[in-house]
Amino acid sequence: MSRSQFAQSCFIVLLVFIVYQVFRIFFPFAETIFGAAILTFAFYPLYEFLKKNLRLSPQLASLTTTGFILLLVVLPVAYLIFQLASQGIHFYQLVYDYIRQGGVNELIEQIRSNEYVQRFARHFNLNMEVWDMLKENATSWLLRASQSIGNFAAIQLGVITKNLFFIIINLFFLIMLIFIFFQDGEKIYSFIYHAAPLEEKDKKPIFHHIDVTFAAVIRGQLLTAMCQALAAVMAFWVLGIPVPILFAALLFFVALIPIFGAAMVWFPWVVYFFIQQQYVKAIILLAFGTLVISLLDNLIKPLVIGEKTRLPYFLLFFGMLGGLTAYGFLGIFLAPVVLSLFFAMIKIYQEKTW
Repeated sequence: MSRSQFAQSCFIVLLVFIVYQVFRIFFPFAETIFGAAILTFAFYPLYEFLKKNLRLSPQLASLTTTGFILLLVVLPVAYLIFQLASQGIHFYQLVYDYIRQGGVNELIEQIRSNEYVQRFARHFNLNMEVWDMLKENATSWLLRASQSIGNFAAIQLGVITKNLFFIIINLFFLIMLIFIFFQDGEKIYSFIYHAAPLEEKDKKPIFHHIDVTFAAVIRGQLLTAMCQALAAVMAFWVLGIPVPILFAALLFFVALIPIFGAAMVWFPWVVYFFIQQQYVKAIILLAFGTLVISLLDNLIKPLVIGEKTRLPYFLLFFGMLGGLTAYGFLGIFLAPVVLSLFFAMIKIYQEKTW
């Protein structure tokens, strides 16, 4: 090995070591940094509008957009988290009281007495033992599910209360990072782009894939799920559905994952209202859920996303579920980017003649 090759090898080893140490330094703030990056990317068109159309300086445009995010996103989400924790505890109490008062048994009896259900039961020879077993299992499952939600909410509420100071510090860092990303985002992007050890013809499509996938997932998935959740919480509140914020939040998370869809949350309530013979509420929720909540998915996503990700739905589905397991909530946004980047790298590899 020549002297220059030895020096080059030493430099690469040192660089990898330094990069690893930088990663370790910033890893505790990874969620905050990535969360700030997501919000910055989501609202970057607003920043561009303020800077170009209203001719604000980069500093003033960054400050204005950051203030907008603080007032309309960060603070409402912080308040929502407290509400979710308290409603989770309240939900467990409601379910416990409902079971104790015989609500589950009464509901199953109403189902069993239905004419069509009775025909079905006679056709398949379903006797009373089957219905008794159904009552027992439904009661047990409902109690366990609600207890899990209640316990999780109580734990999270305790964690929030105990670590309130650190949460405020993290929120401060989040806002500060958002402002920095807006003001110096182009410089940061340019630095990462030029530092990437790839040829220009390979670098450009890779960064383009990352950009369009982020735009599709963040501005498309997030905006769609948010609009659906807002529409749902109004409908749930008007129709008197208990803990509407909790169910709207559940709808938000379900709507983020492909294949699931918002109907998995609102349609069971339609069935419940029909069983309870509350036909007006059932028809209203069915019409509103179909023509507004679920239709928003078909209106917003094609408009914002189009065919940008070009990833099959089954890959997005399993990718987001895997991302949730590996990275938590941020994995919903990170997984599609990693998948898109993987296919871009595979394409470049196939075109290379090594």
